[in-house]
Formats: sequence, C-alpha cells, structure tokens
Amino acid sequence: MLVDEAVYVNGIRHEGHDPEGTTGFSWVGILDPTWSELEDYQHHFHFNDLALEDAVSHHQRPKIDNFADHCFMVLRTVDYRQLSRTLYVGDVCIFFSDKTVVTVRHGEAMPLTTIRADLESHPDRLAIGPTAVVHEILDRLVDQYVETSRHVANDVRRLEDEVFNDETPAPSREMYATKRELIDFRRAVVPLVGPLDLIISGQAKFVDPSFTFKFSDVRDHLLKVIDEIDSMERLIDAAIQANLALISVKQNSDMRKISAWVGIAAVPTMLAGIYGMNFENMPELQTKWGYFVVILVMVAACSGLFRMFRRNDWL
Repeated sequence: MLVDEAVYVNGIRHEGHDPEGTTGFSWVGILDPTWSELEDYQHHFHFNDLALEDAVSHHQRPKIDNFADHCFMVLRTVDYRQLSRTLYVGDVCIFFSDKTVVTVRHGEAMPLTTIRADLESHPDRLAIGPTAVVHEILDRLVDQYVETSRHVANDVRRLEDEVFNDETPAPSREMYATKRELIDFRRAVVPLVGPLDLIISGQAKFVDPSFTFKFSDVRDHLLKVIDEIDSMERLIDAAIQANLALISVKQNSDMRKISAWVGIAAVPTMLAGIYGMNFENMPELQTKWGYFVVILVMVAACSGLFRMFRRNDWL
C-alpha cells in the first residue's frame, strides 16, 4: 500500500515522483507491499532483483548492500507495548541513491509519517538530499531502541526485585518471556553495527561524506543500547538462576514436611499393625489396661517426633 510519495526540490515538497531525479529527489513510502506492487517501482527506479526479494520478505537481518544504481538497507524496528509488556519487531527496507529514497515498511512499529513531516518542516535539511532522509530514519530508529531499552530494563528490575525481595519464587513464565524479548531485541539491534560501520568508513555508496560524524553519533548511541542489553541479559540470567534455586529450596522444604508427617504417622500405623495380626497367643491381648497403654505410647511417640522435627525446622 502506497503511504506517501513526493519530489523534493531544494527541500520543498512537490506531489508525485520523478524517477530520473531531474528536478530533485523522490521519496516514496510503502507499507506491507506485495511483489507485484514493488515491481511497478522497480520498473521506474531500476531496483536489483535480490534487493526487491529481500524487501518483500519479512524478518531479514539488518544489512546494507551496494548495487550499481542504488544502495539497499534493511533495518529492524521495535515497538514496546507497555500495557501488555510485549515487544513487537518489524522492519524497514530503504532503497536510496543520489536522486531516490524508497522506504518499504513491514509492521506498525515506527511509522515514518512523522519523520517525513519533521523533515518537511526543515527544508534546509531535505535540500541536502537522500542522505538526510536515511540519517533521520536511522537516528529515529536508534532513539526508539533507547526508549525500548528503558522499558525492558524496568521489567528486568521489577522481576529482579520480585526474586530477591522475599523468599517467594517469581512467576517463571514471565521471566522467560522477558528473556525471549531480550533475545529478539538483541537480534534487531546488534547487527546494525555492521551497516553503520560501512557508512562511516565511506564504503556505502550514495552517502554524503559530510554526514560521517552524524552517523558516527548514531553508532555511539547504538553501542550504548547494546551495552545495556548485555547488562540486562546478565541480570535476567542471574534472576532466573536465583528463582530456580528458590523453587528448589521450597520443594525441599515441602518434601521435609511430607517426610516428617509420614514418620509421625508410621508409629501408630506400626503399633496398630502389630496388634491387628489376630494371633491367639498374644499375652498383651488379655491385659486389662493394654489398650490405654498402647494409646498412651502412640501419643507419646508421635509427640516426641513432632517436637524433634519442629526443633530441626522440618515442620
């Protein structure tokens, strides 16, 4: 689905698109396109077939490829939903050259409409060309990573507090869900370092060299997010291990209690079993006070065992 398209001449918007870039550069935004929809733009902008195939596919690894007529970049977007505490991952593919920017977005994470509107309010930045658009998208993307990292860090700290603030194990399901989110977050963030390194080193075509320091600043923020992800993974791993240890301790405590009660119940069971064998030659059967003595012995033995188990913290 076509979201927006325009030609920018000296930073000023004009409707439509200009494949040849004779009067400025074209910026086309597409959402969840089919192969046939992208083929129309391939005819105008001469996209490489391999890049077109990657743009239609979902969940590609972040990368940047140089082709004869354009560059192709894949970015992973993330969206943290606070109500459900869930991380959603999408992607944005960017075709760009000296005269063209075509963005292909999959998923609802990081809409590009606000980026376009902000740039259109600063014509001097759009006048620089496609490099300004690519930089703005990358900068907003990494800002989104920073914000997502903050939310996920709050979840990790909350789970850590639930584990260590008392002796009650935390819900394992939520802890493993957070661990899974961190894995997905890492897969989206870490591979982006490679494409940024290529841009900063000048190996990416169609990138204005004057933006090297700006892309370097984006890379610094990205590395900070990666460091935070590493720290969060270590914390959640430690919390999971501690939670498993608490579960094991609780299970051992339950087993001790069960064993103690089984031991106490064994005394009356044994005595009742002996006197329930129905042998004729059992002298105690004719004793006048035998029943009361046996009951007294049972009570005394069970009470003694109860006190012993209680003193050893088994009950």
